[in-house]
This record gives sequence, C-alpha cells and structure tokens, in this order.
Amino acid sequence: MDIKKQQNPVYESVAKQITELIKSGELQQGDKLPSERNLAEKFKVSRSSVREAIKALVHKNLVESKRGDGTYICAHIDADIIEAFTEAFADQKKRLSDIFQFRKVIEPQIAALAAISIDDETLNRMKVIVCNQEIRIRSGQGAGDLDTEFHLEIAKASGNSIFPDMMEALSKIIKESRSQSLQNTTRLQKSMTAHFDLLKAFEKHDSALAQKIMRQHIEDVESAATGSDSL
Repeated sequence: MDIKKQQNPVYESVAKQITELIKSGELQQGDKLPSERNLAEKFKVSRSSVREAIKALVHKNLVESKRGDGTYICAHIDADIIEAFTEAFADQKKRLSDIFQFRKVIEPQIAALAAISIDDETLNRMKVIVCNQEIRIRSGQGAGDLDTEFHLEIAKASGNSIFPDMMEALSKIIKESRSQSLQNTTRLQKSMTAHFDLLKAFEKHDSALAQKIMRQHIEDVESAATGSDSL
C-alpha cells in the first residue's frame, strides 16, 4: 500500500500501519521490527518518516528500542491500548483536516486585505522575517516561530484589529499544522517560495494575487503535511 495516498501525516500513517500489523497478529509481541530501511521500502516513505513513527510508538509503549540491537514489539500489550492508539490516529487526522480547512477559509482573505493596507514599514519588517527564515532553513535550523511571526504580521497588515488577536489566540492550534515532525525539505522550500511570492504581491498591492498565493500556499502545505501529494 502506498501510504502517501492516506490523508494524514506520513509518519502517523506509518505508525498506524505498524499498529495494524500488531493488531492483526502479523507482528507478535516480542518480535523485532524490520530495519528502518526495510520499513521505508515497504511503506514507500523516507527513513525519517519511519524514525518518527517509531518514536510515536515508543512514546505509547507499543514498541521499545534497544540500543545496538533494534526495536521490538513490547510484551504484554493490552488489546485496549492498541485499539485506543488506532482511534487516536483517526482523531488526529480529523483535527489536522479541520485546522487546514480553517486556514483556507480565513488566511487568503486576510492576505487580500493586507495587500491593500500594507505600508512600507510593515513590508520591510516582513522581508526581514522571511530572509531570516531562509537563513535558518538553509543552515538546517527550525524556523517555525518565524513562520508564525510572518503570518501574524500579515494579519496585522490587514488593518483589522480582530484578525491578529484571533490569529494569536489560535496560534497554538495552528501550530499543529506547522509541527516540526511534518517538515521536509520540499515542504520548507515550497513555503519559502510562497512567502517570497506573497512579498511581491504585497509590494504591488495586488489583493487578488495575494489571496490566490496564500490559498495555494496553504493547500501545498496541507498536501505535504498529509502526504497526499507525490513528494
């Protein structure tokens, strides 16, 4: 099965499928998991996605990693724990979908208003944020806080005082769609390209273009985060 067709984060899909193998009995308690490389080939994903999936399973006490030996299915796993873990993935899938639906409804319109109202000072501040974001990404550092700051600046530039208040209040929820575990090189590059394109639209005060770029940006991020694209 190609899990990239599943509508939830890739590492969660991997973790869910491993859980299903345990539930079905194909993997028994005490069994050693195949290597990261073999699992990556089996599920057609990157080894980093497999690594994140194993971390999630370790956290839920479904598997245990033994240094220098490998990862094993924990002994004496309660069937109710496996069932609850499987249900939790379904809840996470729905929550992530709801977050992106919210962003697609709200943020394109905020960007459209920002393009009309933005001043040079705000635009220059945004440019600094985006440039710093690019520097961090190129050096392999996380830049989620700058991503949040950039989108908040757009809300402030809209000229509507409610939007930045709303974005700040919901920042913890929206942060889930920017989780470091959902990051990959292609997603980050697409995000940076979209941010630079938004800056150009703001410079031109092109409301329709800003709205279009923001919507496509969020759709691209959603595809990369859920594994529904071909990346």
